[in-house]
Amino acid sequence: MKLYDPEPFDLTIGSHRLTLLRVKDLEQWVDREALLRDETEEPPYWAHLWTGALTLARYVAERVECQNQSVLDLGCGLGITGIVAGLKGGQVAFADKEFDALGFAAANAQRNGCPSFTVKLLDFTHDVLDQQFALILGAEILYDRPTFPALVSFLARHLAPGGRALLADAQRTNTDEFYRQLDQAGLRWTREEVQEREDKLPLTVSIVTIQALTPENSGYDIFP
Repeated sequence: MKLYDPEPFDLTIGSHRLTLLRVKDLEQWVDREALLRDETEEPPYWAHLWTGALTLARYVAERVECQNQSVLDLGCGLGITGIVAGLKGGQVAFADKEFDALGFAAANAQRNGCPSFTVKLLDFTHDVLDQQFALILGAEILYDRPTFPALVSFLARHLAPGGRALLADAQRTNTDEFYRQLDQAGLRWTREEVQEREDKLPLTVSIVTIQALTPENSGYDIFP
């Protein structure tokens, strides 16, 4: 576990005024030259407040019913989308493969008065939970194409009957194969595009809604 120096910042999502902790001077943790040479470990991408996370958080705040719903914030990072769901009455589990991310997400949830949450150290490429969720949230987790089949399998396994997943896809890599994998698994999905700005440039973020498997389409052999 690294010793990151936190700093607070204020953020408004819908009617929610939040104060979150983030990593101070995040740039110092990114050795760009070493990355180009593939000689360093992955930077703390979880600590960056991605545009897609803000888009998904606003979508949850404005359009998603969370009261008494079981919610998984998958790849939670700083926890912003899960916090909004928690403030709307959801029972949230923050999940990330990085231990430090869970520390920040838990601190941010407590700082903003989330009444009910847990944290789970989880890598969806090989970990399985003993729980299903009514709502799974994932902001900008579609960046590593080899993990797409595992993510589809994870979603199909962990969505409760009648549940749905909401993913924010900023298309920072080609994600076409992910949607083909959803189709092959028999998972129904829709996509809604939201126009954003990032570093003063236009960015399209897709909010992708994925429906849980039903008895009629659950016969696909997608679980490893």
